[in-house]
Amino acid sequence: MKCKDVQADLLDYLEGVLDEMRTKEIEEHIQECEGCRMEMNGLKQVIASLESGNDRIVVPEDFMTGVRARVSTTQKGRRTFIPNHRLRVMMGMAAALFLLVFMGTAVATNGFGSVMDWWKDSTNKQTEQVESYIEQGLGEKLNLVAESNGVKVTITNVVADDIQTLIYYEVEDRKKENKYGINFTEGMKIANQDRDWDKEDDSTFSPINSSLALYSEKDYVYKGELGALPMSADEGTIQVELTKLEKMINSPDGEVSQGIPNGSGDFFEGKWQFDIPVKKHPALVYKIKKGTKIEENPVIVDKVTIAPTATILSYRYRNDNDEKNMEYLQMASIESNGAFVYPVMGSGGGGGSIDGWESTDATFESLYFDHPKEIRVHMGPASFFVEDSARFAIDPSKELPQTIEYLGNDISIDSIKVGKPTEVVMTEELQPKRKYETLHYHFYDKDGQGSSGDIRDGYYRDKEGQTYKASENFHRINEWEQPRFFSTDHQIELSTDDEKEPFVPIGIEIEGYSITTFYDQVIEIPLE
Repeated sequence: MKCKDVQADLLDYLEGVLDEMRTKEIEEHIQECEGCRMEMNGLKQVIASLESGNDRIVVPEDFMTGVRARVSTTQKGRRTFIPNHRLRVMMGMAAALFLLVFMGTAVATNGFGSVMDWWKDSTNKQTEQVESYIEQGLGEKLNLVAESNGVKVTITNVVADDIQTLIYYEVEDRKKENKYGINFTEGMKIANQDRDWDKEDDSTFSPINSSLALYSEKDYVYKGELGALPMSADEGTIQVELTKLEKMINSPDGEVSQGIPNGSGDFFEGKWQFDIPVKKHPALVYKIKKGTKIEENPVIVDKVTIAPTATILSYRYRNDNDEKNMEYLQMASIESNGAFVYPVMGSGGGGGSIDGWESTDATFESLYFDHPKEIRVHMGPASFFVEDSARFAIDPSKELPQTIEYLGNDISIDSIKVGKPTEVVMTEELQPKRKYETLHYHFYDKDGQGSSGDIRDGYYRDKEGQTYKASENFHRINEWEQPRFFSTDHQIELSTDDEKEPFVPIGIEIEGYSITTFYDQVIEIPLE
C-alpha cells in the first residue's frame, strides 16, 4: 500500500468503520512506515485534545470561509460514511483547528485577554527557547537569504534532534504589497529527500510535515516554523527548493489573521533555494514498563524519550471491558521536579494495534533541561464507545420535522434538501441526565450506503452540571472542571458513489454512542 492511500483512510480506521481486510492492510503498513504512524498519532492527539477540551481554542471569524472551503475539499471522493466525525464539532471550530494545526494557523488562549496577546506571548517564548538552544550548542543561528521577484526569504535558525528538525524562517515582500508564507504541501521540494530520509517508494512523501505561523511586528514580513522528520544521518544538509509562496490575508484591524492563508489558493511564483546545515542532537531514551488499570483495562508506559525539542511518552492500553470500548486515553500532563509540562497537540509518532494493544506516542513540552530523575504521569480523560444500535426510518416526502427517540432523548430531522450533496439539519434534545454525549450514526439510502460529513454544535457540561453553549463559550473551557461536550445541532452533507445521483435518505442507523470519563490516577516512573 502507498502512504497516500493509507492516510486517506486513517480517519475511517480510527473510527473503526473499515472492513477487516482493509483494517489489516492499514495496520501492517503502519507498523513498517514511520511517516504514517506519525500521521495517525497526530490525528489521535488532535481528537483527544478536542474531545477532552484541554485547550481554549479561538478561531478568528474572518478566515472561517477559507477554512470551510478547505474542509469541503478534503471530503470529496470519500467512499465511506464517517459516523461521529469527531474532528468537526462546534460549527466547524474543530474542523478549523484540525486543519490549522497542520497548516500552521491554529491559535489558542490560556488566560490571555485576546488571541493576539496569546500569539505574541507564544512567539516570544518560542524565540527565547530557540535562543536557549543556540546558546547551549543545540541549534544553529543562520542567515541564509534568497530573493526572487522582489520577495526575500531568510532561513534564520535550525534546531534538530532525534525526534524532529525545526526550521525558522522569514518572508519579506520588498515591494510592500502583501505577506507571503511557505506552504509546505505546495511549491516546496526537498531535493535530497530520497538520499537522506528513510522512506518507502511513494511520490507524495515529504520530510516536511508541519508548519506554524509566528507573530511578526513588521509590515509585509511573515515569520514561520517548519517541522521535519529527522534525517537518517547525524549530520547533513536539507536542500530546500521553493517555487511559489502562499499569499496571506489581513483583517481590517490587522489582528491575528495577518498570518493566515487566504484559502483561495493564491500563490506568488519565484525561485528560492537553500542548503540548510543540520546536526542532530541525541535524545535521552528510557525503556520502562510501568502500568495501572482504567475500567479493568491495563495501561502500560513503555518508554520515555526526552529530546531538546520535545518529550515523548510511549504507552499502550488494551480493552478488557466487554461493556464499553475505550476509544482513546489521554495523558493530561507530566510532572517533573514539581513543575508540569503539557501535550503538544497534533504531533506524535509510533503506535498502531498489535495483539489487542492500542499503542500511541504522546508528545509533551521538553523536559530536556530539567534533568529529571523521576517523573509523574497524570492521566487525563478517556473516551468510551458503548454499542447500542437502533435503526429508524425517514420519509423525505412527508412533512418535517420528523422525530425519533433514542435512549429517552428526542432526535429531530428538521430539514432535508436533496441535492449534490444532500443537506440535512438534525437536532438532539439535551435532557439534564442525557445518557450519551455524542452519537455514532450514519444515514442510509435505498441501497443501504452513502458517505457523510457532519459539522456539530452543542453544549459543554461541567462537573457540577452547568451547561454552556459550545460555539459561544469555547474560549472559556479552561474555566470549567471536567467539561464534556454534548452534541445538539448537526449540519450534515450526504453523497453517493454515483456522482450523477443525489443521496436520498430513507433512514438513520445509530451504532452506539461515546461517553467521557476523567481520571486522577498517577503513574510514578523512575528515570535512573
